[in-house]
Amino acid sequence: MAATPLSSPRHAYLAVDLGGQSCRVVAGWFGADGLELLEIDRFPNVPVERDGVLCWDGLALFQAGLRGLRIAVAQCRQRGLDVAAIGVDSWGVDYGLIDGSGELCAQLRHYRATSHADVARAEERVTAQEAYARTGIEALPINTVYQLVRDANEGLLAPNQTMLLTADLWTYWLSGAIGAEASLASTTGLIDRQTGDWAWDLVRRYGIPSQILPPVQPCSTVAGLTTPSITHELGLADPIPVVRTGAHDTASAFAAVDDDEGRTVTISCGTWALAGATVSSPVLTDAARLGGFTNEAGADGRTLLMRNLSGTWLLEECLRHWASTERGPADTAALRDELLAQAALRIDTNQGPVIDPGSAEFLEPGNMPARLVAAYREHGGSIDGQDRAGIVALVIDSLAASFAQTAEGLAELVGRPFTSLTIIGGGARIGLLRDWSAARSGLTVHAGPVEATCLGNIMIQAVALDAYPTLAQARRAAGWARA
Repeated sequence: MAATPLSSPRHAYLAVDLGGQSCRVVAGWFGADGLELLEIDRFPNVPVERDGVLCWDGLALFQAGLRGLRIAVAQCRQRGLDVAAIGVDSWGVDYGLIDGSGELCAQLRHYRATSHADVARAEERVTAQEAYARTGIEALPINTVYQLVRDANEGLLAPNQTMLLTADLWTYWLSGAIGAEASLASTTGLIDRQTGDWAWDLVRRYGIPSQILPPVQPCSTVAGLTTPSITHELGLADPIPVVRTGAHDTASAFAAVDDDEGRTVTISCGTWALAGATVSSPVLTDAARLGGFTNEAGADGRTLLMRNLSGTWLLEECLRHWASTERGPADTAALRDELLAQAALRIDTNQGPVIDPGSAEFLEPGNMPARLVAAYREHGGSIDGQDRAGIVALVIDSLAASFAQTAEGLAELVGRPFTSLTIIGGGARIGLLRDWSAARSGLTVHAGPVEATCLGNIMIQAVALDAYPTLAQARRAAGWARA
């Protein structure tokens, strides 16, 4: 009897999606109606303090993930599904250090444990301009390169250690395979964007022991099979492949979007937003650097030219503030829907002045409405501090304007116009944001998948296992390719 194709509804793929606040295990399978997703388990990711340093509880998080995977295997079996593979994606920049025996040397430091002093120390050795011209990564204190410079300066790096970024560490724990998946490695600020390998000369100049860096591995490849202990713990009859999916969650999310012609600006919009486009080669110019754009590797080997923006953070903070007052309902979802409906009636709002939603004054929680009213006044606008719908309209319009501005900046950098804008993630649900983004940008706006990261993760796994020859065909089978 011939083997059942891996695109058959009998085969499920398991995606582990690690986020800075919560993590989840999702099962997905391709059927006649597209790619079906089933969230199996969700668990919190709570930072911990170790000796006064903010860290991630890596081992506890992995144990929670194994529990979710174990449940997923059992539920798939109950549905008559065979588990074909596992793929892990995570946020970028943070890493663990394993020693020669494969043991974790210390807790994974949180990206907020770095400081501008680490950046200054690094830039004494390699200037920001030179680093960007090689790596294409915006100089932010959270970047891996600055964390490694800090750890080297504190004597925490040894030649017998190996640095594994978060999702790569999970791939190692699941399969025993050591490597740095290309999309995740590109977030470090240490990848030469022209060669796709570590910028070894910069590594040495930064004072980072080169021995700690694992080999860079391409996306959409099999890292190895689950180890005997993991196979047993998950309740699997036989080992299954562990795929190097788009290990950076952004790469997986962008992989779910149909942009084979490079004409779409994609906005991955949750609490924060990443706005960018897929381009054939990195843009390493001073104009890109000064514009706040960063170049990361996409799942298909192309470049994701992106800018970090605010997402729904301002809206969420306003809702939290209002819900905490005596007059505000406890149900922030109901309040959000009510105010969005009222804001939609402000038909002239999306032509007026806006504020910069990514301004540093809005980074901290607190009385966000008051700060927005004050900032709007400084930009020549006027709004009543009690006008909740008006404040919501200002937030949505300011986000739409920032999306439009980014699209214009991208068009200037790549030398061609874009025809559409696709919003993925939770922001895709907000119809007013889609409508006003279209008005501000003049582009056709599409609502992409809310669960783009897990969709992309699973599509990439399917391509790695030859269920589909290309991501484009996997998208069509998933039902997310536009006609």
